[in-house]
Amino acid sequence: MTDTARATDIREAPLAPGGSVEILLASSDLRIRGVDGDRVVVRTRGGQPVDDDVRIDATAGRVRIRDAEGGLHLGPIHIRTRGSASLDIDVPRRAAIALRTMSGDVTADGIGGPSRWTTASGDLRVAVSAGPVVMETMSGDAVLEAAVPVEVTARTVSGDVRVRAPRLDVLDASTTSGDVHVEAELDAGGRHAITSVSGDVEITTPSPVRLEANTIAGDVRATGTHIAEGGRGRRTLVVGNGSVTLSVRTTSGDIRLRALAGGLTAPGDPAAASAPRGQGPAAAGAAGLTAQPVVVAEAEASPNLRREPADAGGTASGVDRREQERLELLRALERGDLDVETAAHRLEILDDAGPRAFRGWC
Repeated sequence: MTDTARATDIREAPLAPGGSVEILLASSDLRIRGVDGDRVVVRTRGGQPVDDDVRIDATAGRVRIRDAEGGLHLGPIHIRTRGSASLDIDVPRRAAIALRTMSGDVTADGIGGPSRWTTASGDLRVAVSAGPVVMETMSGDAVLEAAVPVEVTARTVSGDVRVRAPRLDVLDASTTSGDVHVEAELDAGGRHAITSVSGDVEITTPSPVRLEANTIAGDVRATGTHIAEGGRGRRTLVVGNGSVTLSVRTTSGDIRLRALAGGLTAPGDPAAASAPRGQGPAAAGAAGLTAQPVVVAEAEASPNLRREPADAGGTASGVDRREQERLELLRALERGDLDVETAAHRLEILDDAGPRAFRGWC
């Protein structure tokens, strides 16, 4: 490649220490890397001129990267006449990052400052050595690997949330139809909350948690030594002295707690690398787990929920009638006729009204 070509497919901009990088693009696939130095470097992967795709505005304390002005304008709507280039962007390691895209996957590594990542349609895969971190996506996965304790906020609509860190000082994760997987120690002084509508939630932690679970039609399960309190729909799992409070709420998703006796496997640990494919670091460090999960609560959607047979005369038993009422409550929740709090309260009343042998069954 000639020097003239290189002058067009690479652009650089200086950034003062403590500065920020703002990336506002419509549909580019991005690879972002934190590096030593004081310059932001933008490259196109296909060799096309950078200026055809992005505009770079630089001041002493901020570098902004956004779409170039090419294409058609129909009033306030900007329509690009060709696809956006895939970009590689180097940023100073400790710079603050704020990214927003409409579509396109984003991969970032070596980020050492506070960061916020937002995309409407694309996966976010971010590795950091500092926080706080905010990740938001409409229809993609949000995956975070932290090398240090961080504060994390992660929200998706139809994508999974996966977080792995040595410790989470604050955890705020929510998803509508995706699953949430968290593997970290949880700080006793922080607020930790996970919400999901139809996705499952799995927490792997060595911390002495008090997990307050609230689910309408999901199962609550745990492995490791713990104490279970409460009834159907609202269940509390206590590990150790329960000094770390974790709130988990789902509508129809399952909740699973993996209480680790031996601590987490650190990122990059040889034990994690040698773990069988599909098990990951949680399995590598899980010597203290029991062989099978201990079922601590199950809701009516569970496939192994035992039902009482009908009366000999063919009339449904009291248990069967109550199950019908419970299903009607769940259908009302699904239609939006009831909110989660009201449905949970009515399910609790329904449980108390049935045969004594069925109350508190798990």
